[in-house]
Amino acid sequence: AAMGMGMMPRDAMANYPIKQMETLIPFAPGGGTDRSARFVAEALANILKTNPFQLKNMPGAGSLIAQKALNKGPSDGSLTLVTPIPHVAWLDVLKPKEFNSKQIAWLGSYFTDPNVFLVKKDSPYKTMDEFLDAARKSKRPFTASVSSPMSAAHAATVILRERANIQLKVVPFKGGGPARNAVAGGQVDCCMAPYWSATNVLSLTRALCIFAPKDPSKGLWDAPPAKDVLKFQMPDLSEPYAICVSAETKAKSPANYAQLVKAVAEMPKLPSFKADAEKQKLTPFLEAMSPEQCTAFIADYLKLLDSIKDSMAA
Repeated sequence: AAMGMGMMPRDAMANYPIKQMETLIPFAPGGGTDRSARFVAEALANILKTNPFQLKNMPGAGSLIAQKALNKGPSDGSLTLVTPIPHVAWLDVLKPKEFNSKQIAWLGSYFTDPNVFLVKKDSPYKTMDEFLDAARKSKRPFTASVSSPMSAAHAATVILRERANIQLKVVPFKGGGPARNAVAGGQVDCCMAPYWSATNVLSLTRALCIFAPKDPSKGLWDAPPAKDVLKFQMPDLSEPYAICVSAETKAKSPANYAQLVKAVAEMPKLPSFKADAEKQKLTPFLEAMSPEQCTAFIADYLKLLDSIKDSMAA
C-alpha cells in the first residue's frame, strides 16, 4: 500500500489539517451504503493521513435525518456523508421544505450499483414473464420490499408496476439488509434492490432481471437485462454511491474541500481500496464520477422522477 501511495500526487498526499473526521451513513448497518462506507473511510484516512474516521449510522426519513445533521454540522471539512445519489434527488422532490440539493457539495462517487429484481430461491417464478403474469391474475396485490421510502429501488418498483400494469404493493424497510432478508425469507413476493448491495442474500434468492444494459459481474446472479426479457421499455436504473459535504464547507473551507475532492479521486488507485473491493466482489461495479458528473446525474434523474412522483404514495 505504501508503494501505491508513493505514486500519488504530492498535493493529494499532503497531511489534511483536520485529524478527526466523521462520516454519516444515512442507513442502518448491514446495507450496501454501510458496507461500502467502511472501507471508503479507511482509504480516505490513509490518503489524508488522519485518524480513523468515526462512522455514525443515522437511518430514517429516506436519508433526510442524516442530511439535516450534515447541514447543521461543522463546515471545516471534518464531516462527510456517504449516500446513493438518487436519495438526494428524491429529497429534492418530496421534501422541498426541508431539503435542497444545493445544501450539499459533492466530493465524487466511487461505484455504481444497478437495480436487480429478486425473488426467493425456491419461488415458482423462473422468469419475469411468469412473475408478471401471476401478478396480473392475482386476487391480492403482490408485495415488493425496498430499502426505504424515496429510494431508487422504490422508484424502480413504481416504474415497473405502472409499465407492466400489475398490482404491486411497495413495502419500505429501514435499511437494505432487512428488505433483502424479507424476500429471502418469503415475507414478500419480490424485492427491488441494488445488485452488489444485495449479494448478502445471493444464495437465497434468484434474479429475474437487471435494469442495466448488461450484468457487470460473472458468477453472481448473472441476471438477464430487462431489455431482453420485458415486452415494454424500462429505463436504466442504477444507483451511484457518492460522498458529499455541506455546501457551507465548500464555501467556508475551500482549501479543505479541494483536498477532499482530490483524495476521493485518488481513492480507487489505492492498493488497499482495490483489495477491499475485490474481497467484497465490488470490483466490477467500481465507477468514479467527478462532483460535476454527480450534479449532472441528479439533473437527469429528476426528469425521470417528475413522471412518477404522483404514484410514489401508492
